[in-house]
Amino acid sequence: MDITVGNINALGARISLLFNRRLSVVQPTWQKFAMEVPSTTSANFYPRLAELPGIREWLGPRQIHMLSTADRMVLANRTFEQTIGITREDLEDDQYGFLMPVVEGLGSDAAVFPDKLVYETLAGGRAAKCMDGQNFFDTDHEAIDSTGETVSYANISTIAGGEAAQPWWYLFDTSQALKPMIFQNRRPFAITPRTQISADNVFMHRRFEWGTDGRCAAGYGFYQFAFCSNRPLTGPVFQDAIAKMAAQCRRDGTPYGVSPTLMVVPKNLEGPARLLLKSTQVATLAPDNKTYVSGSNVWADYCDLLVSDRLPQAVGA
Repeated sequence: MDITVGNINALGARISLLFNRRLSVVQPTWQKFAMEVPSTTSANFYPRLAELPGIREWLGPRQIHMLSTADRMVLANRTFEQTIGITREDLEDDQYGFLMPVVEGLGSDAAVFPDKLVYETLAGGRAAKCMDGQNFFDTDHEAIDSTGETVSYANISTIAGGEAAQPWWYLFDTSQALKPMIFQNRRPFAITPRTQISADNVFMHRRFEWGTDGRCAAGYGFYQFAFCSNRPLTGPVFQDAIAKMAAQCRRDGTPYGVSPTLMVVPKNLEGPARLLLKSTQVATLAPDNKTYVSGSNVWADYCDLLVSDRLPQAVGA
């Protein structure tokens, strides 16, 4: 290819088209349990939201429920990039057929990067602070029980006696307006060329370059709507998790109505998860307590299932 302004501009147009096409084709999954929050500065500040007691009959003056900014959570944006280059000689000698698939890969990486960031943040939730100053998945979040008393609430469940630890799996209530996770978008990923003949990378180093970069962050939203466990994926364990999530109440003891709408599991738990949530028939113990017979699965289609290849498969990871 002759290195002319026209040819380089035509090549750049093809590269931009391929990159942007991948952005629209690739389907990430983080939106299923995280809310996107726009950002216009270096960091966003999230106030600790006090418990809302719900709609009440209007008797007397309004009751104002203030948002607390004293214990606000700061989520700072980070900048990420990926850059590729090709020598002038490879372009001149028409040895750039490999460039287009690489550009498509660059676009795919940009499209799924929010997934990578959100899932990494989720997997670290047992050791990272959230809005109330506790770890996102913790055994002593402050909560209200059905009597209106303040109690410790655990949105994490670990193996009981005789159980073998499994990779961590997650439950989310995504029916609420506020979500368990946050993706904070400051500047979307886009592709930028450095292909001017007079640019230093070309003039001094005989190298044409294209790069993508963006600014964003991932963080923790409302722990009340998230639950994780490393217990075996069985009906009784699932029922226990549902009961724990549902036990959260407003100040007057009225249940919040929290219930899982989505289960997220790593790839190596796909079989047990599908058996629990998608199979209509399961093996149940017969009255003789010795043999098993086929019975109806009461948990079939209780909630949606998302199998993610971005969650750690190792036990304890």
